[in-house]
Amino acid sequence: MASGTLGIALTGLNAAQAGIRTSQHNIANVNTAGFRRQEVDYASLTPNFSGSGYFGTGVGVSTVRNLYSQFQDSQVLLNQGQLSRNEAYASQASQIDTLAGDANSGLTGAMDAFFSATQTVATDPTSNAARQVMLSSGRNLAARFNTLSSAFNNIRVDTNHEIAATVTRINTYAGQIAQLSGNIAQGEASNGQPANDLRDQRDQLVAELNKLINVTPVQQGDGAFNLFIGSGQPLVVGSSVTTMSSVADATNTEFDVPALNLAGGATQPLDASVITGGKLGGLLAAREAVLQPAMQDLDRLALTFSAQFNGQHDNGYDKSGVLGTNFFTASTTLFQQPAAGTGNTGTQVINATLTNAALLEASNYELSYDGTNYTLTRLSDGVSSAAGTLAAVTTIGGVAQGFTLAAGAGAPVAGDAWLLRPSHGAAGSLTALLTDPNKIAASSSSAGSPGDNANALLLAGLQTQANTVNGTDTFSSAYAQLVARTATLASEADINVAAYETLTSQAKQAQQAVSGVNLDEEAANLIRFQQAYQASAKAMQVASSLFDDLIGILR
Repeated sequence: MASGTLGIALTGLNAAQAGIRTSQHNIANVNTAGFRRQEVDYASLTPNFSGSGYFGTGVGVSTVRNLYSQFQDSQVLLNQGQLSRNEAYASQASQIDTLAGDANSGLTGAMDAFFSATQTVATDPTSNAARQVMLSSGRNLAARFNTLSSAFNNIRVDTNHEIAATVTRINTYAGQIAQLSGNIAQGEASNGQPANDLRDQRDQLVAELNKLINVTPVQQGDGAFNLFIGSGQPLVVGSSVTTMSSVADATNTEFDVPALNLAGGATQPLDASVITGGKLGGLLAAREAVLQPAMQDLDRLALTFSAQFNGQHDNGYDKSGVLGTNFFTASTTLFQQPAAGTGNTGTQVINATLTNAALLEASNYELSYDGTNYTLTRLSDGVSSAAGTLAAVTTIGGVAQGFTLAAGAGAPVAGDAWLLRPSHGAAGSLTALLTDPNKIAASSSSAGSPGDNANALLLAGLQTQANTVNGTDTFSSAYAQLVARTATLASEADINVAAYETLTSQAKQAQQAVSGVNLDEEAANLIRFQQAYQASAKAMQVASSLFDDLIGILR
């Protein structure tokens, strides 16, 4: 009986010591990121049967487990991923909004000043001072187009660099997660017990990775751990990793997109529709929804403005009665020709001709050939037109697109494609060509020069002409739409950031209520386990005393 009593007391001492160690471990890691508080599971040992019944043999430690809620962890990942996405989106949108709407970098002031100077020339077409102001205002307007285009382009370059840097960090986290997953699987397989601290470290890395790209962790029943990104693409499978890289977008090579590196050296590009969370998702979404449309709107406006103003200026006569020439860079120079796809096997050259700049859309196009028909797809909205001839395909939904296409040298092969970017780079290339104020074509006839102001009035009237852009808008209203759209998107992003900050905070509080270390609770546990340890020690002392008494009797 004495030895049985000693054994039971010893199990009590060991159990209490396990509880004390676990509470001490929790307290020590109260500030460790990703740490989940741990708890000892106890179970009664198998009792011994005697004639009088079953007598207990003490207590054993079944396992040490960490406390967590998979639902709460998933909510934190979801909300944190969206918070990181919207923070990145808001930062990008705010930069573009500031550039477009600021009086010092935007177009509104420069355009108003130019047309005001043009109106002054119309008021006094013989004044060289007024003409000089118009030339200066024209140069300033062109420079403003250039500056804004350059600023947008700098954001594009910075975004490409940021995407590449983010992809590198993703690969680093993925490698660390895979290594930990392998260690966890090996350790748990050898002893059958959960590797709590390693699991916490792995899940903390997953949380950090989720800030960069939306991830879906899947814990298998056999202990294997898999991690998926986007719409289900595997990033980590057990201890294996699919690395990522940054590659040029097939439809717009100036923009980089993340891609999965597949076996054999192939890559699988991932766009904004797939990556919906994390910093990477925010960068791609802001570029697609804010930056690209702003760049295309600005280029379209530059090309349209050049075509409309030059067209009217070329119809007038300068101070010497000579027919006017282009005031700004010719629209035919700014207008871009189609580019053959890198995968084309045919030799067909496609020639494009600008027919009406006022009808141009702020969009790129893709032309494809299936062996019988050509299909022209407007990439901004996906609407397309198919026809057997190039002459007919440029009318989409019954609306002309402002340019025509014609076959040049060579022959097409089924599967060939061409990318059309009609106004690409126009804002950065626009320049004011005139340097001589006498060359301003203010007159409508050579006989009326220099006092005739009819053409100058028509030039000034372009400011309020309602069909100069997209067939419905003025130059100013078209630019105002660009500014309003970027401002709206930036404001929405700020609102989303505030909303997801609240949701993430609430989710983390709910998570910590389950997994977080409560120092008051741990202090109480230490007292409880201390008392249990002291009681077991006392039981051992009693058992030892009884054993000594029994030995004394036998003597």
